Amino acid sequence: MVSSGMRTGLLLGFGSLLVVSGAVMVIFWPPLFMSQLRRMLVLTPESMSFSIWRETPIPMYLESYFFNITNVNEILAGTAEKIKVVEMGPYVFKESHTKVNLTWNDDNSTLTFYNQRFWHFQPDMSNGSLSDNVTSINPVIATVAYMMRNQNYFIRLGVEGFLRLYHNNMFLTANVSSWMFDGISDPVLDIATEMPQLPIVIPYDKFGWFYERNGSIEYDGSFNINTGASDFSMLGNVHEWRYRNRTMYREECGEVKGSTGELWAPEDGQPELFVFASDICTYITLSKDRDIQVEGIDGVQYAANDSAFDNGHKYAHMACYCDNVRDANCVPSGALNVSECRYGAPAFVSLPHFLHADPSYARKIDGLNATEDMNFHLALEMFTGMPLSVAAQLQINLLVRRIRGIPINNVLPDPDTMVPMFRFRQETQTTPEYAGLARSALRLRYWVPYGLYVLTIIGVGLLIGGITILIRRLIKSPDNSPLITAEEIPSTD
Repeated sequence: MVSSGMRTGLLLGFGSLLVVSGAVMVIFWPPLFMSQLRRMLVLTPESMSFSIWRETPIPMYLESYFFNITNVNEILAGTAEKIKVVEMGPYVFKESHTKVNLTWNDDNSTLTFYNQRFWHFQPDMSNGSLSDNVTSINPVIATVAYMMRNQNYFIRLGVEGFLRLYHNNMFLTANVSSWMFDGISDPVLDIATEMPQLPIVIPYDKFGWFYERNGSIEYDGSFNINTGASDFSMLGNVHEWRYRNRTMYREECGEVKGSTGELWAPEDGQPELFVFASDICTYITLSKDRDIQVEGIDGVQYAANDSAFDNGHKYAHMACYCDNVRDANCVPSGALNVSECRYGAPAFVSLPHFLHADPSYARKIDGLNATEDMNFHLALEMFTGMPLSVAAQLQINLLVRRIRGIPINNVLPDPDTMVPMFRFRQETQTTPEYAGLARSALRLRYWVPYGLYVLTIIGVGLLIGGITILIRRLIKSPDNSPLITAEEIPSTD
């Protein structure tokens, strides 16, 4: 039978051990966990995040919508008050990404790579087929006219005659497959590619929104991103694109910054995120929107607001998306001029249906209906930086302005029209499998400290029990009797 003194010693010994161990581990657990999290997330050839990042295993889909112009005859007859469009789609493609030609730069903790992307049409998920015909503005005519807008009037007359040799008007009908990946032939492109002395630089023999892009390694350009090895907070940030740390935009608008959207450092408390989009040669700012839950994981959603494609009309710091001299080329807020990024074509990017844009754009087009679910948004689990859901949504528009001397271009009802061509939604959401991995990591972070608190409390309870017994013995013991004899002290051997 265990004596009272032995019981006191055991309670005091084990209680002290649990209190000290629990308290020490509570203090050191957060840095230990963060150290393990860094080992998992920092990009190295052996890290868990590397294999997921290199070839994204989560299903991704590209939904494409086209704006079919339905009143071409009225426009050509001069009786139309607006352009009328009907949105066609979605035409859904399964998308896959693979990072290739990797170069590790250990001197500055960066990784250089190319992003190879593939798209495969999914007829069962689509509303229509790739053979559907779409009528819209001929991008070649709109581009040539836009490039010639500042040329001598007689040169423009010559361009008009040249365009009339091959085209009756500025409208073009082609099937979805041609508009997307196959490309559309045009005699003007053939001549432009054979005559490099012309003041028109068009590097492709066909026009298509994704022409020569399916499976291309070079199209998106090279990326140089931070691995997080020397500064974990910089994980996934783009340092250079196409071997440069700036794009064609001036001042802060020309900075190469933000994540490509696939890899994030823990972002707890960040009011804004930056997503670098090579398609538009700049970054998109997403602001904190709302709390969200995906597959049982709590996260924060970031979304674009009316500052995303402003150019100084509402937000002064966005004025760098326009020229220093604000002229007619600086359009109202909500459409970003990416013409320099698209070989001089009058291409402008907006949110779908001109969401959050100046009302003047949508007023000129009949058939648009912007809703908040068309917004560009991204949801992250804030502690691990894990993307929970992504809906990258943008609209491509062509600016058609009346150019004196080129009447083939001057038939639209309004002399200054932003014509919606197509919009896309690139969507992905974490799977139950990867959500389970995230939940396991989060349980370790939150439950282990609770377990340590419980151990500490048990230890305190044991200490209180031992001290209580000790005090009772002190009260009952003679003054000269030891409370615990040497034989009753538990051995630590």
